[in-house]
Amino acid sequence: MALGLSEKKMKFFMTLLMLLVTPAVVLASGGGHEAAAEVVDFTRTVYGYLGVGLFVLAYALVPFEEALHLRKSKPVLLAAGIIWVLVALAYAKVGDMHTAHEAIKDSLLEYGELLLFLLVAMTYINSLDERGVFQSLRAFLVSRGFTLVKIYWITGILSFFISPVADNLTTALLMGAVAMAVGGDNKKFVVLACINIVVAANAGGAFSPFGDITTLMVWQKGKVAFSEFFDLFIPSAITWLVPAVIMMFAIGKSEVKVSSEKATMKYGAVAMMIFFLLTIVTAVSFHNFLHLPPAAGMMLGLGYLGFLSYFVKRHEGHALKYDPVLGSHSYEPFKPMWATQKSKKDISGIMESINYPAFAIGTDGKVTHWNHQLEALTGVPAGERIGTDLHWSPFWPEKRKILVDMVLEKASEKEYVEAYGSKQHASELFESGHRAARFFPTIGENGANLVMTAAPVRDESGEVIGAIEVVRDADTFSSEHVQFDLMSRVAAAEWDTLLFFYGVILCVGGLSQFGYLSLVSHQMYVNLGPTWANSLVGVLSAVVDNIPVMFAVLTMDPTMSHGQWLLVTLTAGVGGSLLSIGSAAGVGLMGTARGTYTFGAHLKWTPVIALGYILAILSHLWINSSLMDLTLH
Repeated sequence: MALGLSEKKMKFFMTLLMLLVTPAVVLASGGGHEAAAEVVDFTRTVYGYLGVGLFVLAYALVPFEEALHLRKSKPVLLAAGIIWVLVALAYAKVGDMHTAHEAIKDSLLEYGELLLFLLVAMTYINSLDERGVFQSLRAFLVSRGFTLVKIYWITGILSFFISPVADNLTTALLMGAVAMAVGGDNKKFVVLACINIVVAANAGGAFSPFGDITTLMVWQKGKVAFSEFFDLFIPSAITWLVPAVIMMFAIGKSEVKVSSEKATMKYGAVAMMIFFLLTIVTAVSFHNFLHLPPAAGMMLGLGYLGFLSYFVKRHEGHALKYDPVLGSHSYEPFKPMWATQKSKKDISGIMESINYPAFAIGTDGKVTHWNHQLEALTGVPAGERIGTDLHWSPFWPEKRKILVDMVLEKASEKEYVEAYGSKQHASELFESGHRAARFFPTIGENGANLVMTAAPVRDESGEVIGAIEVVRDADTFSSEHVQFDLMSRVAAAEWDTLLFFYGVILCVGGLSQFGYLSLVSHQMYVNLGPTWANSLVGVLSAVVDNIPVMFAVLTMDPTMSHGQWLLVTLTAGVGGSLLSIGSAAGVGLMGTARGTYTFGAHLKWTPVIALGYILAILSHLWINSSLMDLTLH
C-alpha cells in the first residue's frame, strides 16, 4: 500500500536527521551500487526506527562530553552493539542468516585499516612532541620579535603547510600557542589569529590524504588518487587566503610581546622527523605501486620508529630489557653510549658525543675539556679553564672539592653526605660514578638548581685517565629523565577518539543495512544534483562534523564524476571552518583560548569565511572543469 503524505514526510525527515548526526570515519559495508542490491528495505520496520532513534540518542550525548564528563566513545560503542543486534534480528526475520554476518565483517575490516593507519600517525606525532620538536618551533617563533601582522601570516602559512602532514588539531594548537604568546592581552589579535589558523589548518588538510580523516577515507576508498589531491591546492588556498587577507586589515598596529622562551630538541628528533616523512612515502608507495593497503605501509613505518627508539634509549641510558607492552615496566639499565666508549690517549671522543654541559679533568686535577654547552650555562669561556684547576669556581665562591674531584679520588660516603646531604647517591649506570643535586646561587641571574653526574674514564687497559662531570638544569633533567619508549607513545594515542570511530563506523554501517542511506542519497544527489549536494556537505560539516557527513557520502556511493568526488573532498575538508565548532581545530583552540576565541567571535567573521568557501567551490568548478563531466570517466 502506498505511503500517505505525512508518512513520506516523516520518513524523509528521519533520514535527513540521520545524515546530520551520522559521525563516522571510513567506508562501512553496504555502500555502493553493488551492495545496494543486497540490502533489504527495513526503513519502515520497528528495527529500523529503533536503530535510528538509538543512534540519534547516542550521538546527541557527544557534544555534551565536557558537561557530562562522559567520554564520547561510550554511548556510540553501546549504540553500535545494539544496532547490529537489531540488524541481525531484522535479517533473521526474513530468513537471511548470512548478510548481516558478512556486512559487519566488512565494517570491521575497514575500521581495522583506519585504526592501524591513525595509530601509527598518532604515535609519530606523540613521539615528535616528546622529543621537543613542536616546543622548539614555538620557542623560535615567539622569540624572534616579529610584528603582529608577520606572526599572523607566519602562523597561517605554517598551519596551511603543516596540516597536510600532521593533523589539523595538532597544527592548530601549536600555532595557536604562538599567537597567544605573542598577542598577550591583545584579544582582538588573538581572535583573528585563531580564526586564521583554524581556516588555514582545515584548508591545508583538504589537498592531502594525510591532512584530515575525510581525505584519508576518500584516498583509502580509491575515489581520489594520491597525486590527484593536489588538484585541490588552489581552491584550498583560496578558501584560506580570501578571509585571511580581509581579516588582516583589522589587526591594527599594537606592540608586540617578545618572549625569551627557549627550547631544544632532544636526541633523535631530526631522525624521527625524517622517518615520519619516510613512513608517509612508504604508505603512499604501498597504495600506488604495490596495491596494498596504506595501513600496511604505515605499520612498516612503525617498525622504523621502533628501531630508532632503541638507539635513543641506548644513547640516553634507558634501554629496556625488552619493549614493554602498554605500560609494563621491566627495566634492565644500559649505560649511555658515551659512557661505554674508551680512548687510548684522551677523552676527546667521549666529550664530543655529550650533548649536555660537561667538562673533564685529568688525573692531575686540571681541566682538559670544557664544552660549549657549559660555556653557555656558566658564562665562562673554555680558554679560561682548560689547563687550570679552577673548575670549581663557576659553582663556588671559594676553592673546594666538587663532585668530579670526589669521584676521581674515590671519596667516602661521609664526604658525599657532607657536601650534598641526602641529595646524592651512587650512579646505577656508571662504575664508581655518583650523582648529586643542589642549588647554586652563582649560576645564572637568580641561581639554578643543578643535577651533576660524574664518573671516572678508563683507557682500553682499564686505567683511570680522568673523570667527566655532566651538569644539568634540574627542571630540564626531570623532564628528560623520563625515558623515551615506543610503547608509551602508542599508549598515549587518542584511544577515546579511536574507539569513538569504531562506534560510529559500526553504527552507520548498521543503519546503511536498514536502507536509510539509499533514501538520503536519492534525495540529495538525484533531486538536488551532485554540485549542490556536495556544496551542502560542507555546510553540514560546520554543524555536525566533516567525518560523519563524508562517511555517509562514501557509504551512499552516489554515481558522480571524478571532479564531483574532488568537490566533496574539498567541501567536507574546509566546510568545518564556517563555525568554530565545525572542526577539531576550532574546538581545540576554543579550549586553549577560552574566553577570547569563542563561538561568537568566530561567528562574526563567518560571512568572510563563507566568501572564501564559495570562491573555492567556483574556482574548483572552473580549474577542474574537465573532470566534472561524468561521460568522460
